[in-house]
Amino acid sequence: MIKKHPKTRFAIVENEFGEMPVDGDLINHSGAPIYELSDGCICCSLIRDLCQALQSITEIKSRIDHLLIETTGIADPMSVVDLFITNDSVKNDFLINSVICLADATNIVQVLDTEMEARKQVALADMVIMNKIDQITSVNATMVKNTLVGLNPMAEIIETTYAQTNGTPLLTTKAYSGDHVEKTTLSFNNINLSLEKISQNHSMLHTHSKHRHDIHAEGFLFDECSDEELFNIWMSSFLYFNQNRLYRVKGILNFPKKKKRYVFQAVKGSYICEEGREWEKDEARFSKIVFIGKYLDRKELEESLLKLFLKNKTPRTA
Repeated sequence: MIKKHPKTRFAIVENEFGEMPVDGDLINHSGAPIYELSDGCICCSLIRDLCQALQSITEIKSRIDHLLIETTGIADPMSVVDLFITNDSVKNDFLINSVICLADATNIVQVLDTEMEARKQVALADMVIMNKIDQITSVNATMVKNTLVGLNPMAEIIETTYAQTNGTPLLTTKAYSGDHVEKTTLSFNNINLSLEKISQNHSMLHTHSKHRHDIHAEGFLFDECSDEELFNIWMSSFLYFNQNRLYRVKGILNFPKKKKRYVFQAVKGSYICEEGREWEKDEARFSKIVFIGKYLDRKELEESLLKLFLKNKTPRTA
């Protein structure tokens, strides 16, 4: 990536699991400042060290365009993302772009079946680079991709060989912006119906299938949300009590008497709700929320959400 962006000034936080750093030595010739965190997990015991590294980077900020953080294949990136969303000093100095997961297509399905942290990494990713597709058949590639989609249907999946993304922008995704959250929420499950038809159809859009893994997504489509303050209270409480099993939430909210839609996103126990674009006069207004997490109980979610939404008392599967 550094070679492909010669004019971009990078800083790199490289995490090593073990007593002898290796990766840092491999990339040290790049000329970018590298901050190594070794013998631990960047996402748990070394968060304090990560904060210190970020503080050091801010001191040379005028010479840095982009920060790359590598968390190792056994790490849970949730705490890192949460740091960039909730820590005021970090938010003031850094704008989170995206979480990118590199998956080995030759063994990722087996790894996902046995390793919880791998499933979390896919579930939290905004982009999954499905590498080594030249080493598997087209049938197996389809199976691998379907498995990844089952864990995270809103992530962009890129099939690669030697991790060559062939022009796909990695540094300008802006996956945590309101526009991107709205786009991925709308695309959830590839609904091939106009919003007008959806609004008229009060039945489920598809039947449930058995999930292969404990992590999956549940989506809901309503007409409007009862009250902004009530929603914020409910969501804060729900995230707090379910932060260990709820990984990502994205949504578009239609509040009565509000001219603009509200775009919502959450990671772990933290969430952001911001104004989006105005609803068009002839546009069918709606609310849509997608949850990605572990052992999600659709009935439980539905019963809670029904208390927040008005006109349509039967949520459709999004």
